This record gives sequence, C-alpha cells and structure tokens, in this order.
Amino acid sequence: MANFIQIDISNGFSLPVSKNTSGESFPHILKKQTFDLNTKNIKVLTSQGRQLWIGTNAGIIRYGTHTKKGYEVYDNHNYLLSNGIFAINLDSKNQPWVGTYGGGLSHFDGKQWHNFNTPQGLNDSFVYDIKFDKNTIWLATWSGINKITGNPESRKNWQSFTVENTDGGLIDNWVYTIEIAPSGKMWFGTESGISSYENGKWEAFNHSNGLGASYNKVKNDNRGIISLFQGQHHSGSPSIPNIQSSDYRPNYVISMLLDKKNRLWIGTWGGGLSMLDTQTLTFRNFTVANGLPGNFILSLESTKSGGLWIGTNNGLSRFDGKIFHNFSTINGLKSKFILSIEAASNHSLWVGSNNSLTQIFLDPKTGNPLQFN
Repeated sequence: MANFIQIDISNGFSLPVSKNTSGESFPHILKKQTFDLNTKNIKVLTSQGRQLWIGTNAGIIRYGTHTKKGYEVYDNHNYLLSNGIFAINLDSKNQPWVGTYGGGLSHFDGKQWHNFNTPQGLNDSFVYDIKFDKNTIWLATWSGINKITGNPESRKNWQSFTVENTDGGLIDNWVYTIEIAPSGKMWFGTESGISSYENGKWEAFNHSNGLGASYNKVKNDNRGIISLFQGQHHSGSPSIPNIQSSDYRPNYVISMLLDKKNRLWIGTWGGGLSMLDTQTLTFRNFTVANGLPGNFILSLESTKSGGLWIGTNNGLSRFDGKIFHNFSTINGLKSKFILSIEAASNHSLWVGSNNSLTQIFLDPKTGNPLQFN
C-alpha cells in the first residue's frame, strides 16, 4: 500500500513567455461532445486510460470512455463517507485516492474502498488535494498539511504541518493545492498565499511579494462577477469556500501547476494568473488586460504538445506563451465557469463545469482544438 508514484512534469508547459501577451477569441465551433450531468460542481477530472474519474458534489462517476455507455457511481450510499469530491489522483498501481468534503481520504484498491479520517491521523476531514512522491503521500486539508510515509493504516506514519508548528512557514492552514518539483521541493497554495518546503526549510509568499495583480488593474473586469458565481459553487459542497462576498482576493490560491521549466503557475481569486520563477522568486501576473478571458483562475492543465490550459470564470483559454486563445459558449461550451480540466492520452481535453462535461478533440501534432466542419 506504500507504492506511491514520483510526480512527473515531463509533459508540462515549456514554451518561452513573451514580454507582451494578448488574447484572441477562437472563431470556430469546437469539435467536441457534451454530456449533461444531473450534478453541480464537476470539481475534478482524472484520466485512467480508457476510464475517466469524475468528481462531483454527488459522488464519483467512473466513466468508460471507450464504450460511451458503461459507468459506475461511488457515493455515500455505498463506499464513500461524503459525496463532495475535491481531489482524485492515481498511485503507481494506477489506483485512485480521493479527497472529499467532510468524509476524509478514500482509496480504491481495485476491489474495495478504504476510508481514512481524523482517527487515523488526518488533520481534518476536508481533503482538497493529493500528491505522491516516491513512498510518500501529501494531503492538502483545511487544517494544514498531512504527510504519510509508508502504509497509511499505521498511525505512526502520519505527520502534520500547520501554521503553528512551522512558525508561520506554512502561511495558512487552509491549504488547497500542492505541487512537487523534480528536486523534491514542495509548493503549497493556501487561502493566504503560497509556501515552499525543502530540506526542513519553509518560505512564504503573498501579494506583498508580487502574487496576484493589483486591484486597480482588475476592478473593472471583476465588477458584478460574484453574483454570477451563485449557484455555480455554493450548491452541495462548496468547492471554493469563504468567497461569497469578495471579488478580489489575490492571496487566495485556487489552482497551481508546475511546468517543465520549473515555473509555478498560480490561479488566484480575482487577481488573475501569476507565474512564479522559482529560481529568482519573482512573480509575473496576467489578467484580462493581458489577454485572459477572466481574472478568477479556477483550474490549470498542460498537454503533451506543451499548451497551458486555463479554466476561468469566463471560459477556457489556451496559452502558447504569447497569445491567450480563448473559448466560450460561442464555441460550443455549455458554461463559462471552467471548474476542472484533464488532458487524456487520446488527444482530447475533458472540461468540467456546472452540470456539464465536455470532451474537446485536439490536433495530435499541434495540440490545438479541432473545429467542427
């Protein structure tokens, strides 16, 4: 049970970033297929060969993408302790680990489910992200970070990191996302900024260090957005809590992605997309003014072709280092709120939003979306 996987960013975004960027709207209807789901908040998508794991506020759907018909549902009526799904990641045995809203951590070994909660060592029962590094599993929770080395069924293998026991090195106990560099350096996105951890040393960064654009740069584009979010996030499990009345929280990290060049891409709540050069520890921010379709960055993904995909409050975007190519309901998407993105091995992109799932077909060579003829 301790055969976890080393994080791999070999296919991550690696293109140079231009000094000046812009945005362009895609002019065609996407070649795609759309699935309507009777659930809100498709918070996470994880591809497993010809299976797609879909995390919703009504449990997990395991969908057979090759049959178009076969699917299984896992929820609190049979296997899980909670229907709110925050995270799904696969270990070295290609078996899923699931982070839930109020139900702790769940693991499917191919035959049965195993549940882990606060009695086993979890900081709390809300698990927002899961990452593996060799024989270690890292968990982002709403009461700090858990590190499990070896078998999670043994309480002695659990370790906890909080604001208190790291002397503020972990900048906030509300932790949402984790990235691991090839060197083993850890990055944690929280409600108050980001923290790094390497060789026992912690560092913290927030808006005062350059994270997130200034309010003056985004205030006009953010005006009126919060009312549109109602019903997108706050039905069932709240996939993004504590933001009901704020249209700008640049320290609030919703999503992160570490690319092949070891640049950390950080999605903020209303402060746009930040890029941290992890060597110089300097930030660069991108907003609607720089070409993004929206300043609320809800999800991030990269593909084998090197494209960086960005899910926002106002549609989907593909960044090539110079231009943000933007996609919206005009191109055939069902919703402008892009909550999750997953690149599959069959040259397609799965996009989760509110009540709908879309499969976008990509050109195998360029990675660009194919258009409907």
